[in-house]
Amino acid sequence: MDILNIIVGLFMIGIGFLVKSSPSLIAGYNTMPDDKKKNVDIVGLSTFMRNSLIIIGLSIIVGYYLFKWIGFAVIADSMILIVTLIGVLIMVINAQRFDKNKDKTKRTTLTYIILGLVAVFVIVLFTYGYSPSKVNISNNMITFSGMYGFEMNVSDIDNVELSDMIPNIKTRTNGFSSGAIKKGFFNLEKFGKTRLLINSNNSPYLILNKNNSDKTILNFKNKTETEKLFGDIKTLIDNK
Repeated sequence: MDILNIIVGLFMIGIGFLVKSSPSLIAGYNTMPDDKKKNVDIVGLSTFMRNSLIIIGLSIIVGYYLFKWIGFAVIADSMILIVTLIGVLIMVINAQRFDKNKDKTKRTTLTYIILGLVAVFVIVLFTYGYSPSKVNISNNMITFSGMYGFEMNVSDIDNVELSDMIPNIKTRTNGFSSGAIKKGFFNLEKFGKTRLLINSNNSPYLILNKNNSDKTILNFKNKTETEKLFGDIKTLIDNK
């Protein structure tokens, strides 16, 4: 996550300088008729957007390390979404003051609607991501529900084990990650590409080996629930 936050933060800063040097890149302004562009304080707008994007970029980088240092890992891992959403919302609202066109009310309303929809989407995404994974075993089929849920046939499982630790996560390939919550596909040391359904930092972790290659690692907030699932799957494997 360190590298991702640095890259996104520097990208925001770079975009800020780019917008200042080439104001024609500003969305909305670049499609305006020439007579309406005359009513926009483009010097003030481009300067404001440059400064705003630099602040957003620095906030992503500094905020990540600050919250990580004081122990708020969930907030630290969410800095990109939190800062970008709030920062862009504030920037877009305040940028309206540089537009002196009389018909900007409709555009402002549309902007609020779009940003509102984005905010709702992010809230729903995080709510769904934080919802605990659930497991159902029926007819030798194991179904994992929730974000990045999937089905696995018991006959495809070579073995199952419990472990107090898992290899370090190198990168996220395609998944949801916020604090202790890790769901989706990640690249792990020693294991390589691995599917994770990790709901907490509490050990043990249940490791499923499929066809001697693909691995799935999961756990629950309740240690007993993880251990019970291990016992249920182990019994199914022994009896197949």
